[in-house]
Amino acid sequence: MEKDTPSITPKSFLRTFKLIHTALTAGVLVFGVMMFLQTKNQQLNLNYTGDVMYFVVPFMAVAGILAGNYLYGNMLKGLASMKTLREKLNGFQSASVIRYALLEGPAFLGIVAFMNEGNQYYLIFSVLLLGWLIMQRPTKDKVESDLKLEGSLKYEFQQGDHPLV
Repeated sequence: MEKDTPSITPKSFLRTFKLIHTALTAGVLVFGVMMFLQTKNQQLNLNYTGDVMYFVVPFMAVAGILAGNYLYGNMLKGLASMKTLREKLNGFQSASVIRYALLEGPAFLGIVAFMNEGNQYYLIFSVLLLGWLIMQRPTKDKVESDLKLEGSLKYEFQQGDHPLV
């Protein structure tokens, strides 16, 4: 007895992937807002006070952006040899989720450092990373351009309700 599994279409892929991105973004946002509201004795102190996190948080933020972009680019290059749109979309999703995680991790680190120290300096990096994460939101045009879809693959992707092979 075979189960009827719904076919994946470009439209359903994009909708599901947008939901994943929104959930990851909302996790950082909700955690950040909750910790901001619960942290007492907050101040913005841009001067070094001996806390090692003063250097670790910005380093991790920059490293997360650079590593995410590097890995994303390398993984997308590897997708050029894939023949089917489904393989390319799955690879794109994997590359993007890795990129998102490398932004999300340092953002959470900044929030935790803020919780421990009460210094809003750390939140600045978390907010910047959150903004960058929001800007990475998957769109139809972004998928097409990042995957360099052409010809029949581009046509297949633009046929939003047709199942992927």
